Amino acid sequence: MCWGSLAVVVDVNEESMLAKVDFGDGILRDAIVGIGEERVSRGDIVLVHAGVIISKLSSERVMEQLRFLQDIFGGEGGELYRFYTNLLSLAESLKRGGSGG
Repeated sequence: MCWGSLAVVVDVNEESMLAKVDFGDGILRDAIVGIGEERVSRGDIVLVHAGVIISKLSSERVMEQLRFLQDIFGGEGGELYRFYTNLLSLAESLKRGGSGG
């Protein structure tokens, strides 16, 4: 089992198969696009492990995960809830053509 982190794709270079991703802290980092069956685009929410994008997630799937974590942590998950909602907002903004900031 591996531990992956959610991130939002900010930019993709399809030639080099590198993406710039934001893990929710506003700092852009490089990630290798490691999924071949799905195209990765600006605004996509992805799962990154060891600098490699290993999966793409829908907003609905992220909300499902958030509800699961809220069931586990209850009222103790406020910061986690804000993190998830911030990532979703960033993804929506980038999909609409915004700068994400």
